[in-house]
Amino acid sequence: MEIRLDKKSALKKIKALVLSSKTEVETFRTKLEKNFKAEFLPNRVERNEKSFFGVKCDVLIPQVCASSRVVVYIHGGSFVGGSRESWRSFCSCFAHAASSRVVVPEFRLAPSYQYPASIEDIECVMRGIIAEANAAKLTDDGAPAPEIILAADGSGASLAYAVLFRMDEEKRKNISKLVLFSPWLDLSYDSQVFSEKKSKDKVLNPRDIRYAAELYTQASNLSSVDVSPLKASESNFVNFPEVFIQCGENEILLSQAQQMDDLLTCYGIECTLDVVPGMFYMFQMAGDTLLESSFAVESAGKYVNKRADPTDKELMERERLIKENNITRD
Repeated sequence: MEIRLDKKSALKKIKALVLSSKTEVETFRTKLEKNFKAEFLPNRVERNEKSFFGVKCDVLIPQVCASSRVVVYIHGGSFVGGSRESWRSFCSCFAHAASSRVVVPEFRLAPSYQYPASIEDIECVMRGIIAEANAAKLTDDGAPAPEIILAADGSGASLAYAVLFRMDEEKRKNISKLVLFSPWLDLSYDSQVFSEKKSKDKVLNPRDIRYAAELYTQASNLSSVDVSPLKASESNFVNFPEVFIQCGENEILLSQAQQMDDLLTCYGIECTLDVVPGMFYMFQMAGDTLLESSFAVESAGKYVNKRADPTDKELMERERLIKENNITRD
């Protein structure tokens, strides 16, 4: 596919991802779907449909796919918009870059279904995915433990953290990585974002974030860790997976990503913060007009693909094969 280099068009398109405080919810949803609905999936990615405890999901399968890895992707859309269909093209690109199956749940949206309805839907999907992974492990005791990755963008990041915080510590061990694009991490009234007077961000502004947050939940919940994960304490991060955060240099929420990076590092959790120079909120979804978008998704895919350190069992098996085959080490 030829990529047209047109930052102005990219900005115009990406603005459709954000609910404006001057726009009705249904108008926003219609515009978002119109801008991001794709007739054909890129990179020859195949799509199936599956339900987990009543929650319908896309299952996107790239041509090159790690059989023991699955990504559950939580879309953004200011808590009130977006769907499997409007995120299908982007998630297909991510599936291709990550060589992974990507499961995209169709969760309930605010304001008709306020907090915690969307979280509960995603919890159902995670419960089903974890059960499948454990069943696969039982049927093949010699296979590596299936890898489950949670990914999200924008407002979906708040939902992703909430799902992880609600898991008990043992279940949380099943999740190896958390991958976030342009995350919303603090919606509380005392967030410094809402006091900023100047910003380079041409997509997102404090009024729009506040409007979406108040449609999503009652004001009394905005400081909850389920809504604002930057409010979490060390006890919330026991057995927490490593984290990858990617955002643009000009995002108003960059400071929140930096704070989360500091917080996770303080608690001994590996965090990679990838800040792309000159880019704006959710530029990754402008892959048809920006080369930076494609490069950024590839970078996130490489992170997903990085090899973990071998387990003791894998090391023992490697030693056995070396001895059986008379392999000489250099």
